[in-house]
Amino acid sequence: MAASLLSHVVSDLCIGRPKVLTLTPSTPVAAALAALRAGADPFAFVDAEPSSRAKRGAATAYVKVSVAGILCYVCGDAGNLGDPAAALSRPVSAIAAVVGGVAHRVDPQTSLLDAIDVLLTDGCQGLLVPLHARARRKHHHVPSSDAVTAAEYCVLTQQDIARHLFGSISHFSPVAALTVASLGLVRRDVHAVHVDDDALDAIPLLRRSISDGTAVAVIADDDALVREICPGVLGSCDVESVSAAFAALSAGDVMTYIDCSLSQTSPEFPLRAVRAQLKDRGLDAMAELMDTWNAASAPFSPSSSSSSTSSDEESTLGRARRPRRVLSGSFGWRSTEDVVACHAGSSLVAVMAQALAHRVGYVWVVDEASGALVGVVRFADVLSVLQEHLRP
Repeated sequence: MAASLLSHVVSDLCIGRPKVLTLTPSTPVAAALAALRAGADPFAFVDAEPSSRAKRGAATAYVKVSVAGILCYVCGDAGNLGDPAAALSRPVSAIAAVVGGVAHRVDPQTSLLDAIDVLLTDGCQGLLVPLHARARRKHHHVPSSDAVTAAEYCVLTQQDIARHLFGSISHFSPVAALTVASLGLVRRDVHAVHVDDDALDAIPLLRRSISDGTAVAVIADDDALVREICPGVLGSCDVESVSAAFAALSAGDVMTYIDCSLSQTSPEFPLRAVRAQLKDRGLDAMAELMDTWNAASAPFSPSSSSSSTSSDEESTLGRARRPRRVLSGSFGWRSTEDVVACHAGSSLVAVMAQALAHRVGYVWVVDEASGALVGVVRFADVLSVLQEHLRP
């Protein structure tokens, strides 16, 4: 079995995968958002070093751009909060300085072990694997746009590699049956905010969670895990509206705002509260952007929503009623209260099954008696343990 796994190369895992969206560094942030909304994936990639690309051919490193990353870009700077329209008009390359993490291009014949080595590099967000010319002709093209370049790669994430290894989990006995605590997989350095903290306090933590593949925990007075700020869930949101909520509300209230919006429940009272808080804080431009976005989206009705075969939905915020979109990479629409948690005594195989079932790259660890948050298990650390078991 080990020989069979070790014989696999990354192209074996790319069969049937769609090509990813790539953007030029000069693409405006607003155009990047439009491309993300029109596409099937919750992220796109931008050449990290365009100036040296001509000298060495195809780029080897790309910056991942997501809705959560754009949210951090808008809300993480006082100037951007004061003039969000100007922030959205800047080149998407500006996001690279705010949200770290790159995807590395690898050869299609890269071995599974070597691919895991690259994925475990600090800040690595995925592997971009070139598609063969014959395979590229079979994939659907994204809508034409001056901002979007012809993508010739598919992406493999830590979750994809973990799912591939999980299919042969019996080979990893007895390691798979050991507890996550005994394997040293419970990280205590979690990103967490109190439910009553300002939502803006969560932005630096969200930036780091995007880089390390986790989320921001929202805890109560007794350290109980009550909600989470998940980059995947934010991928279903509209930055124009959620940025305003982050600038005006507490962490707990933002979670309620997001849940109301994604469930298409008209949050008229939260909207009034957000608008009033923005005015009090002198963020009139942010309030105007939110109102303009809600007004532009209002003509759509729920009956016009379209269906999709993917697994994660993008819906409206505020009073918007435009068609909801479904994204790959997440298990349907999840409430911010639908956190995935285990105990320190849970087995590795059980934790992997939880994460893969919900299509997240982490599982929170809570105290079995009190429910208090004690740590997190990341797929990066899980892959490191499985990789050691695979080595000759």
